[in-house]
Amino acid sequence: MSARLILMTKRLFLSWLLISTAHAQWEKLPPLPEPNGGAFCGPADGKIVVVGGTHWEGGTKNWLRSVHAFDPASKKWSTLSALSAGPVAYGVTLPHTASFQFLGGSDGTRTVKAIGTVDATGARLQQVPELPSTVVLAAGGVVDGSLIITGGTDDAANVSGVSRATHSIAFSEGKWQVRPLTVFPGKAFMSAGSTASNGELLVFGGLNWNENSQAIENTTAAHAFSPARNAWRPLKPLAVANRGLGVVALDERHLYLAGGFREDFTADTVIYDVKTDSYRKAKSLPYAAMVALVKCEGFVYCIGGEDKMKSRSDKFFRIPVAELLK
Repeated sequence: MSARLILMTKRLFLSWLLISTAHAQWEKLPPLPEPNGGAFCGPADGKIVVVGGTHWEGGTKNWLRSVHAFDPASKKWSTLSALSAGPVAYGVTLPHTASFQFLGGSDGTRTVKAIGTVDATGARLQQVPELPSTVVLAAGGVVDGSLIITGGTDDAANVSGVSRATHSIAFSEGKWQVRPLTVFPGKAFMSAGSTASNGELLVFGGLNWNENSQAIENTTAAHAFSPARNAWRPLKPLAVANRGLGVVALDERHLYLAGGFREDFTADTVIYDVKTDSYRKAKSLPYAAMVALVKCEGFVYCIGGEDKMKSRSDKFFRIPVAELLK
């Protein structure tokens, strides 16, 4: 073997080793029962539950009503009762400590004005006509017991109909009460990453509509909303404009912002420090996509997502929270 060939072989091996090492801590799990993006994902009684979503088959976009649960102990998927109300995707996931709710979304033909509850047996929808129409691809979270949503549109294809509206949603006096709050201070948006942290809803990136050019634009904007003060404040912007970010709180101080779409789908990630309002590079995702992220019992799970135009992934990985904080 020539010296040049030996050198090329060494370089290829080192490149492979570096790539493998970068993802070595992500554990590959059994794939989703079906490729999925836009689903509601969260913990329920120690299991990871995936509700609704979309996938593509033969050039056709399918809207899902299926509900699947992953048992971390057996590392097996099971299929629960499907949503009786029909398919739903692209709403707001509202995580709690041991379970989660979800809100809004679309069934592919209309806005779904409903709130869903999840447990280990399945998911159920309660119709809430009082919800605003802009509950598709909105941002939101549970802040000190209050449901807060902001931005969004009335249809996933209606990119020019994005909103700045912000609302609180609470069950009071036997019914759901929807109250308007201070509007988002930046441009109207959808497809932002968001999570609740330290009494605020934090919103990162997203998609804006440029009326002059009649085109969509990704944004670097980042803001925090305090329900207690009914006020927004700016955060340090993202370094690169991004939409469809996955966001999960690792602890009370650190948020993991991962994936999304820049000029293409990305596996890049950062950790945002709530205390210092700063970002640092973090361990990359195991694949490039607009993924769903769920924290459950010491792990962060990376779930499916949109990985190409008119495509969805069935990939499923997890990593210890401690590894992401290194």
